[in-house]
Amino acid sequence: MRRPTIAIALFAVFALTARSPAAAEDKIQLDPFAQATHGFTQCREQPPPLLTQEQARHEAHVRSERGFRCADEGKCEPGGAYKRDPEINERIRMLIAGDSHFADTSIWVTTSRKWVTLQGCVRTAAQRRALVKLIGGDRQVERVFDELVVGRR
Repeated sequence: MRRPTIAIALFAVFALTARSPAAAEDKIQLDPFAQATHGFTQCREQPPPLLTQEQARHEAHVRSERGFRCADEGKCEPGGAYKRDPEINERIRMLIAGDSHFADTSIWVTTSRKWVTLQGCVRTAAQRRALVKLIGGDRQVERVFDELVVGRR
């Protein structure tokens, strides 16, 4: 039962990293990334997490190992630990964008295997703590990485 799931997950990961030789210099974005707010105009724009071809091949290997372990231990649903990342990322983006407490911030969100990374600028330390607490309270988020800056960059 697990083998077809693992095979499908491995195929999906390797298909994401497959590129033609002509695109050898292209960068690859594996994880969902989106800007949630843009109210802090002095905040430097955050670049999406891009990987070189070599980094993507390495990441495909790491992700296949994680997927195998996750499925073997029965800790993740069919499709692997990364399956829900796009919907989690969009839900978190909308949650932040819809909260007036964060209207004067500039926040970017990246999700990878239910781990959410917050980047950008907030006005106060209280805003930062509130945002991390809000995201950490989501039932599908396993971990929050706070890379926010208080004040202007």
